[in-house]
Parts: sequence; C-alpha cells; structure tokens
Amino acid sequence: MKVISAERLSKAYFLKTEGDQEFHALKDISFDINEGETVGIIGHNGAGKSTLLKLLSGITLPTSGEAKVVGSFSSLLEVGTGFHPDLSGRDNIFLNASILSISRKEVLAEMQNIIAFSGVEKFIDQPLRTYSSGMKLRLAFSIIAHLKTDIITLDEVLAVGDSMFQVKCMERIFDFKQQGRTILFVSHNLSAVKKLCERTIVLRLGEIVFDGPTDEAIAFYLNSNSLTESFRESDFISNLTVSSTGKTGSITLELSNIPSDTAIDLGINISTQDGMPLYHFSNRFIDKSLVPENGALQLELTFDHQLKAGNYNVAIYIGQDEQPFLWQENAATLTVAPFAPYGFHNPDAIQASIITDFDINQL
Repeated sequence: MKVISAERLSKAYFLKTEGDQEFHALKDISFDINEGETVGIIGHNGAGKSTLLKLLSGITLPTSGEAKVVGSFSSLLEVGTGFHPDLSGRDNIFLNASILSISRKEVLAEMQNIIAFSGVEKFIDQPLRTYSSGMKLRLAFSIIAHLKTDIITLDEVLAVGDSMFQVKCMERIFDFKQQGRTILFVSHNLSAVKKLCERTIVLRLGEIVFDGPTDEAIAFYLNSNSLTESFRESDFISNLTVSSTGKTGSITLELSNIPSDTAIDLGINISTQDGMPLYHFSNRFIDKSLVPENGALQLELTFDHQLKAGNYNVAIYIGQDEQPFLWQENAATLTVAPFAPYGFHNPDAIQASIITDFDINQL
C-alpha cells in the first residue's frame, strides 16, 4: 500500500535581491513510498532534502503539485523544530506529542522512558533555551522513538550528538524497521544510509536524478559530477595533489579566480569509498587565516593518519565572507599503500570524524 505519494511537487522561494529572483528548492518531483519501506534521501547541501521533508510533514506548503500521506506522521527536522524555548524539557515533550496528535495518557505512560533515553534527566525541568543543540536533538529523537507513529522522517539525526548517542539512534532506527514502520532517512553519512536503507533517492538542485537500490544510488552519487553551479561556471582549482607517505598525508591545492582578496574558509573531508566520513580539517580549527592575493592562493595541508591501505575520497569546501563558493565532494583520491599493521578503528562504527594532528600553510 502506498503511504506517501508525491505528484509533480515543487517549491519556490523569492530571494530578496534585485528583481526578486525566484529560487526553486524543488522542481516537479514525483515518487511513491510503500508501507514498511525504509528510503534514504541523499544529495549535497541545497539539493532540496529538508524542503522535501517539510512538504511531506505539512510544515510548509508546495508551490505546485501535491503530497499525499496516509497514516500518522512524525518528523525530526532541524534541531528544535516543534519545541518552545521558554518551556521546560518536560513540557516540551507534551507540546511535541500534541503536534503529533498523541494523547496525554500515552505520553505519561512513556515519560520516564523518554527522559531516560534522552540522557537529559538533570535538566528536564529547565527551560529548553538552556539546552545545547545536542541535548535538544537527543530529547527530540527520544520523543519520536517512544511515541509511535506509522511514518517517521529523520533529517541528519546522526549529525549532532556524541558517538554513543549516535549508536543508540541507529539501534532504535533498526527497531523501527523491524516494527514495519515506514522511514525516510536523510543523511550525509552514506555508510549509515547503506546499512539502513534498501532504496535511496538522490536529489540534485531540487530534482530527482536517481531512485533505486541503495548501492547503486551511492555509486551514482559518488561518481556523478557533484560540483555546484558556481564551480561549473568558474574553475577555482587550478592544481590539486594528494599523497600519503607512511602515516602522514599531504594535500596541495592551487586556487584561482577567488571572488575577492578577503580571508577564505577551507574545509577538507576524507571518507571511505562508500561515503563514511573519517577525517575533517578546517583552518578554523587551528585559527589560521588564509588570505588570497589577486584572487589566487596556494595551500598545503599535512596531517597524521591511521588509515589502512586503500583508496579514500577527498572532498573540498571553500567559502568566503560566510558564503560557500565551492563544494566538490569527489575532488580526488587519497591512496594509502601498505606500511604497517597498526590496526584501524572499526570501519562500521558510526563516527562523524576523527581528531588528528594537522597543519595548513600558505605556500
């Protein structure tokens, strides 16, 4: 039985710029999801993933098209959605449950389990505005985990919180699957998507570009041209060299056509071939200013690692004045040759990043 049906669904916003430019977050997408399916939704930032979940959950209305949902529906979107900052954690549990049309009686029956699972017992009667983002997410997920609905949508539930809570989340999501509940799972953690979902939808610039088996979807996503529109218009990377010797890695990057000569933000991710994040580097982590000259900049990242022999994907982010102008997810491959049997962390572990020594220098 179809429980979710999207028919030519579109969402457009007017940007407050000269001429009120129209931005299409979703463009005429259609798909069906059957009862009991667990479906992944992947794509780059700005691809339309969160917008799609907001349309399905009724938080926002489509510009055109229609979304039909059969059955009770709960969603975990941005941290804090459905919460009131001035209410206590306990009162927000009741508020969130009322939004999900769940009775007070059912909430009271599960209250202690919700609080215990969330791990915020000491603060449950404090105003939510005093909670960290991780505490808010743990409480929100705990509510969804204990107050049963037919359909669950999860948006980057593994992006916030410590690694132990991430493991608890995944265990509970697998419980949802065994219960036969329908799940929509949005995540940049491709390893988690692969473990959880049999089917995955790939979004790019508001359109569905792939809908099928998860292994094929991830391969399509990693192998496709994953550059942003701005990168296609101007080649910012003029040279890129990636190497590894022993336990030290090096990435040399020559940039050109940088919009202005103000400091840039650099982010470099290293992940496994199936998309599980391993290392994340940023000049912000080490408080290092990177300033281009005449729109050009040459950089070298050096870092220690404990990677076993194999190939790893390198992704690059560059922003300026708090605006991104480059995000290339499959920029290069880091090849690590066999060098020593030091062992390695469990590649199946749900871990967003590993902290290691690194430096970034202008050349």
